[in-house]
Amino acid sequence: MQKEFEQSGIISLEGFFPSSSIDPIRQRVYASFENRGARKNGYWQYKKNDLIDLPDSEVKLIRKELKETDELQLLDHENLIDLVSTLTKNQMDLNSSENEKSPWQFLITLPTNGQWVVPYSMWHLDFPRLPHNQPIGLQIFTFLDQVEPKGGGTLVIAGSHRMLDCQDFMSSKEVKRRLNKQEHFFAKLFSPKTKNRENLLLDKGRSGDIDLSIIELTGDPGDIYLIDLRLFHAVSSNTSNQPRLMLTNRFFCQKSINLWQRHISAQS
Repeated sequence: MQKEFEQSGIISLEGFFPSSSIDPIRQRVYASFENRGARKNGYWQYKKNDLIDLPDSEVKLIRKELKETDELQLLDHENLIDLVSTLTKNQMDLNSSENEKSPWQFLITLPTNGQWVVPYSMWHLDFPRLPHNQPIGLQIFTFLDQVEPKGGGTLVIAGSHRMLDCQDFMSSKEVKRRLNKQEHFFAKLFSPKTKNRENLLLDKGRSGDIDLSIIELTGDPGDIYLIDLRLFHAVSSNTSNQPRLMLTNRFFCQKSINLWQRHISAQS
């Protein structure tokens, strides 16, 4: 498992969290939607255009009110810490804050109309590349409800964390520019001229000994993905008939974070 994670930057495990941990959180989310009339008697409420009648501002309020819910403590499993430690060779620390009960964040994406496509313009990194491509940390995703293909799951490029090894810090924009220039796999993905973009999910690329592929995060309640924070990723639209309900958390390599913070301080 550790070798697979080092090579691809992503692994998945089915049913990692038991239903006793996931179900109470999901019911808490359902209750927030029910309070706003978007769910009733166990069913999502749709408008005539098959969309849920709830503005983005209300979804943001749902995320905010759920952030401090006590049920999130059900995900504080020692086996999760053990797994992260194994995959990262004991280099990661749990990202927590004194002002938060839990570092878990809700990911909620309502259904939309239109055709589902693999995007070309939204691929990015959340953090800059560190000198010599040092590891930053990893991110965990878990599912509160089933997320099917085209259901809003994040898209990630497996293997992309191993691309480029530079002497200095490199922004997400610069990493993307270099990959677009140097590698056909990325040039095709990032080009708005590429047709039949849905088929890009089937494409396999290779750069030296690095295998590249696009993975859509889909799964059932309690399944998890663990992802290297250096992977390129993008949001995707939800063209299914139900909201995407997921949770995410991050673990960081404290040594790398200290290096990044010193770099920011030096720039300012």
